[in-house]
Amino acid sequence: MEKSEKMEDVGRLFHQFHELHVEYAQLWADDTFLHWDWWISTALSLGAWGFWIFYRKKESTHRLLYAGVFVILISVFLDYIGVALGLWYYTGKLTPSFPAWLPFNFCMLPVSIMFLIQTKPHIAAWKKGLFFGALTAFVGEPIFSWAGYYVLTGWHYAYSVPIYALIFLFADWLTKRDAYSDACCK
Repeated sequence: MEKSEKMEDVGRLFHQFHELHVEYAQLWADDTFLHWDWWISTALSLGAWGFWIFYRKKESTHRLLYAGVFVILISVFLDYIGVALGLWYYTGKLTPSFPAWLPFNFCMLPVSIMFLIQTKPHIAAWKKGLFFGALTAFVGEPIFSWAGYYVLTGWHYAYSVPIYALIFLFADWLTKRDAYSDACCK
């Protein structure tokens, strides 16, 4: 394939992708924005961060947010892959964006991990990671699936357990780095 043919093919696909976004944005504006599912998404987003602001350990804010940003980045990346592979999709979204469901990736997932990291620090991280993975996969995902926000098309809840557990474990590890010692962070 020559360079000009490749550019034309990519341009055609980009145009189709753009048209799909325009069509989705119109569907979102007509059938989601300011409807009940949008309001619930908004409440979940604001509620998660409101909860964290109130219940976080103030002296740990920096290290917890560092882990939270990691969780956001990795969850958006993995979410994109899952949607692109046709394994799931979302409805009732806060914004007309592909593919992520922002209340989950930007709010509930990082906040729940940050909260769990600071809660009962004497419990082994791997135990908390497995608990978090199982709870999120077998309770959280089915609730959002039942509510119609999360539609599985080729994914099973059990596949999510090790992924959520590993995300938690890495976020926990990030918060325990020596870079957070008192000497460097005063």
